[in-house]
Amino acid sequence: MNYEPGAQPPTPNYDYAPGQPSARRKHSGLGIASFVMSIIALLGYFIAFFLIIAAVGQAIQDPAYIEETITNDPAAIMGTLAIFGAAIINLIALILGIVGLIIKNRKKVFAIIGTVLSSLSVLLIVFLFIVGTLQQL
Repeated sequence: MNYEPGAQPPTPNYDYAPGQPSARRKHSGLGIASFVMSIIALLGYFIAFFLIIAAVGQAIQDPAYIEETITNDPAAIMGTLAIFGAAIINLIALILGIVGLIIKNRKKVFAIIGTVLSSLSVLLIVFLFIVGTLQQL
């Protein structure tokens, strides 16, 4: 590099002072939302399964009574609706987690955890749905 005599060399453009740690990145807001929503969805699944088990547990001695209990018992109906609600929350959490992974200059810890939790939950629900459908055949 040639400089004119007596000219100062150009100073580097630092975003931070030399010797100081770089600016701290913030957590991805979408990643945090994904993590929280996936935890809420998991709690929703547990509550739904307990409601359904409580409703069907009383009628387990008479298999003919189970179908009537599932269609008429408020706990079983609420449990079924809770599964669908938790699944919708889970899919939204999965989408937010993926978008949180794409955003640049943000920490991705919560986005990774939220994406993993929600994707495992989605896979588990799809697996249980397939097993339940195959048992009907």
